[in-house]
Amino acid sequence: MKCPTCGSTSLRKNGRPNNRQRYLCKDCGRQFMEQLPTLNIGQDISVSQSKSTTLAEAPRDGIAILLLDVENLKIDINAEKFLANISEYSLQVKIAFANWKNSSLSKYDAELFERGYQLIHVPEGKNSADAQMMSMGAAISRQYSDAKAVFVCSSDWLLTHLCNSLQNQGLTVYRVRRQPDNILSIENRNTLEVKHYSLKMATEIPLLEEFVEKIQELLEMENEAISRRSSELSIIASLLDKRCEISVDKQSKQNLSQVVSEEVEILETQNITTELVENKENIQSKTVDFPEINSKAEFEQELIKIISNIPVKKNQIFVSLKLVNEKFMAIFGEDIEQIFEDLKIDKTLNNFFIFSPKFRVKKIPKSQEYKVAIAQNLQTLNSKKISSSEKSENLQTLNVEKISSPEKLEKALVNIIEVLVAHAPSNSVCISHIGTEFKKQYSHSITTILKQLKLSGKLIDFLNYSNAFNIKKVGDKYQVAIANK
Repeated sequence: MKCPTCGSTSLRKNGRPNNRQRYLCKDCGRQFMEQLPTLNIGQDISVSQSKSTTLAEAPRDGIAILLLDVENLKIDINAEKFLANISEYSLQVKIAFANWKNSSLSKYDAELFERGYQLIHVPEGKNSADAQMMSMGAAISRQYSDAKAVFVCSSDWLLTHLCNSLQNQGLTVYRVRRQPDNILSIENRNTLEVKHYSLKMATEIPLLEEFVEKIQELLEMENEAISRRSSELSIIASLLDKRCEISVDKQSKQNLSQVVSEEVEILETQNITTELVENKENIQSKTVDFPEINSKAEFEQELIKIISNIPVKKNQIFVSLKLVNEKFMAIFGEDIEQIFEDLKIDKTLNNFFIFSPKFRVKKIPKSQEYKVAIAQNLQTLNSKKISSSEKSENLQTLNVEKISSPEKLEKALVNIIEVLVAHAPSNSVCISHIGTEFKKQYSHSITTILKQLKLSGKLIDFLNYSNAFNIKKVGDKYQVAIANK
């Protein structure tokens, strides 16, 4: 077997979608499918039979391609099969984009590889996967000349540009996004037809019209069953009267008619279908419309509500920043960083909480993730009178240990600088930012602490005296970094 593009015989097997072997050319990187056996013209097949079977069952000429932003959306095997059934073309190429060094994806990459995905690694950073998807997506027509349809699987709004570019190339584009309650929304960008799929139930969510039709069919079947039982009861009553000389008195007839009438009342539920149709627009609007945020102050208030409603253990107020983002997306239909772009807030997610006076943030040990708390709750917790053991534990957890010596002050400054430097473009941070963050955490300025410790001079003098810091002057400001040990 040879590569249809370059003619090379250096091939390797690369999955078997739809029970057809797929190959990857090691020389040019092109993928192609195993050729199906051709029909022998000399076979004794009638023209009418071949038209009714062979031609009718022949697949559409072309393939479908799936592009998946793994860090934004995960698709299991059942959802993937559902997407494959939507397209008129065979789903033969599946490409997944992610930072595969991320520990949270350590097992998922192996699963996707077994399912025949090409795994594309992107560096850590905002919108890295989006940029790579847009780059590869723009060249799909050149790399896969037989591509006819593309699934763009991500909720990020940036990929709208990719969808428009693919449509301009004459491809059928399906936009796959995650909605609240684990529901996938699949929009055909060419026809604007939208289908929904429940990840929890692993089944397609029918349209309202289809749901109404099924209810009407069930009501008709029940109507026929009630009519049949009424006829059978009448026959039994007649047989009792004729053969056993047992006549059905007036009271029994009333009871019989009452039983039948109660069953007939079921038919009155047909009014439900009318109400469903009348409320169709209201039902659809509830699944699409989300609350809007129009200002930074309103945005901060909504974050405070979300953090306040997340359950925590006793005497703990910090919650996972990742969990806050998930709760926010469930309520507003988009992640926090998307709100940053809408409100033109020039900060990353972590930096926003670090420099906002309404929140406090700390890094989870041995992890790249952070926890966040409401500043007012932190002050309330510090003012409570609790036992010395509980107070010691809480102060250590909240990073507000009482500073009673120069060594503890040095340790507190090291912790603050480590957090600030993690979000700075260089390994140093402006000395004014250190003072601001110190006052947020300890409710006192560094100058006040220096006076309490009877240390003369300013913060810059203390930093110069300590061996834990490196200081350099840039313009009229000082930059501070942790000294290499």
